[in-house]
Amino acid sequence: MFAHKDFINFLQQSKSDKKDIVCINVLDTEGSVYRKSGATMLVNSDGKFIGVVSGGCFEEDIVHCAQDILSKHEGKYVVHDLRMKDDTLDSWGKGVGCNGLIKLWMEPFYYNQNYGAIGIALEYALKRTKKTLIRSTEQKGFYGFSSEERKEEIFYDEESHLRLIYQKINSPYRLLILGAGPGSEPLLSMANALGWQTSICDTRTSNLTHIHSADETHLLNDCEEVTKILERDFDAAVVMSHNFNSDAVYLKALLDSEVSYIGIMGPQKRTRTIIDSFSTMGETVFMDPRLHNPIGLDLGGESPESIALSICAEIESHRNRATPMSLREKKRVAIHAN
Repeated sequence: MFAHKDFINFLQQSKSDKKDIVCINVLDTEGSVYRKSGATMLVNSDGKFIGVVSGGCFEEDIVHCAQDILSKHEGKYVVHDLRMKDDTLDSWGKGVGCNGLIKLWMEPFYYNQNYGAIGIALEYALKRTKKTLIRSTEQKGFYGFSSEERKEEIFYDEESHLRLIYQKINSPYRLLILGAGPGSEPLLSMANALGWQTSICDTRTSNLTHIHSADETHLLNDCEEVTKILERDFDAAVVMSHNFNSDAVYLKALLDSEVSYIGIMGPQKRTRTIIDSFSTMGETVFMDPRLHNPIGLDLGGESPESIALSICAEIESHRNRATPMSLREKKRVAIHAN
C-alpha cells in the first residue's frame, strides 16, 4: 500500500476535495487473473479511481459498487468469477480477458473521519515508517498496526475468530539523479511512471531549468553539498553529470552513504579512473555490490528512452531482489498462471 506515489497523491487530492473513498483489496484468486492477492484500488465519491484489480474486466462495475457501499456505510465481500466452462476459442471470443476467479473486499472510509485506518496508514507512509495495517472483513471499524513486517496476506485468527487482512505500508521508492543533462528527463519520466519519488540535483542553474518531471530539484552551490541531500534517505541514485570531477565527488559521497543501489553512467575504464582519484582501494571499491557500472540491463536500444528503460529495469530488479529473465523462460510463472 502506498508504494506508488500516485496512490498518495490520489488520497491527498480526495482529502483536499473532501471526498469519501472506498478501498478495494484482492483477498484471493483462483486460476488465471491479472492481479494477485494484495493488489489495491481506491475509488472516491466522484467515481475517480487509482489502481486496478483486474485487466479492465470489471473496474467499471467496481466503481458503481463503490458508490453503493459509501451510501450504506458497510464493507462488502465481492466475488467475480470469470472462469470459463472450457478453453475453446469460442469461450475466449466472448471477450473475457482472464480465466479465473477473484475475491475482493471493498470497505468505505470517510473524509469527516480523516479516512480512519487508511488515513493513519497514509501518515506512516509519508513518514517512511514501516508498519503493517491489520483490518477485519467481519468486524466493522476493527483495525490495528503492527511493526511486524509480514507479507501481505489474509489470515484467520483463531482467538478472535476474525478474518484479517494484513497490508504492508510501504513508501514510494526514492530515486536521486546526480546531474541534469539531456538523458535526465527520459529517466525521470520512466521513474515517475513506476511511481517512484524522483529528485535531481546539479550545480548548474541552466541545466536544472530544463527539468520538468522531477518531484524535487536541488541547486547545489558545489558538489560537496550532495552529502546534505543524501541525509534524506534515498533508495537508489544515478550519477550522470558527465563531468569527471563532479562524478568523482558524487560517487564518493554515495559510497559513504546508505543508498542501496548506486549507478554511474559511462564505461568501466572511466569509473575505475574516477575511483582511483579518491581511493587507494580502487578494485575493492569497484567490487561494492551496490555499485552498477556500466549501468542498466542490455536491452539492445540506444535512444535516451531505451537507456532510461534499461536503467529503471535494472533498478526494479534490484529493488525486488529478482534476476531479470524472460517470463517464457521461467518454469513456473508467478503471474498469468495456468
